[in-house]
Amino acid sequence: MDPLALLPYALAAAGGRVGAHDVTALVAAGVTLLQRSAPLVRVLAGRRSAVLLPLGAPWLVALAASDGRSMVLLDPLTVSVDAIAAMLRTHDVGAVFTSQAWLPAVPADTPFVLLDEAPSRARVCALGRDHMIDLGSHFALDLVGDTDSPGSPEECLRLEPHGAVLTHADLLVAARRVLRDHQLTPLHHTTWASTPVSPESIVRELVAPLLVGGTVDTGART
Repeated sequence: MDPLALLPYALAAAGGRVGAHDVTALVAAGVTLLQRSAPLVRVLAGRRSAVLLPLGAPWLVALAASDGRSMVLLDPLTVSVDAIAAMLRTHDVGAVFTSQAWLPAVPADTPFVLLDEAPSRARVCALGRDHMIDLGSHFALDLVGDTDSPGSPEECLRLEPHGAVLTHADLLVAARRVLRDHQLTPLHHTTWASTPVSPESIVRELVAPLLVGGTVDTGART
């Protein structure tokens, strides 16, 4: 498969930024996380991941670490703690990417990854192991591919409690439409701050600006 058919690689190839971080570095950190944590690879094998984080740079690390599999987006500002366990079961989630502040909302028997220090380090707790992973020396990314790829038809995101299911193609096609309609350039600067998160806000505030190499801030939600 063309790597640029997957959303995180397509965004990394465009060279944009989320706050102070290059998207290429964030995606590389996610790939490195998988390469350096065999327990995480095993718990995600054939299963979805979930992210329980405020919108920000670690969110993209989690997306890249999902390795092209569907990631369930649990917006901590709109999803109730009581509903999280049921959602993880419903979507067959293998591990949750979160932060120390939101860890109490994750069921005790669920493997997790803490991204408080991403993209420098991550803490992985899975299969009886609890270890820190150094993400600072990233593995090189091979970003050669079709920059106009229509995108993979495989699932990329599931939004809860919205209920939307989006493929890599859905997101890339919609973002390119926004690029054309609004004539975005690499100088574009936006704030990724919508609540609740929706397919439209993901495309408008994150994917489209980054796909053109722009900069995205996360405002007060970081």
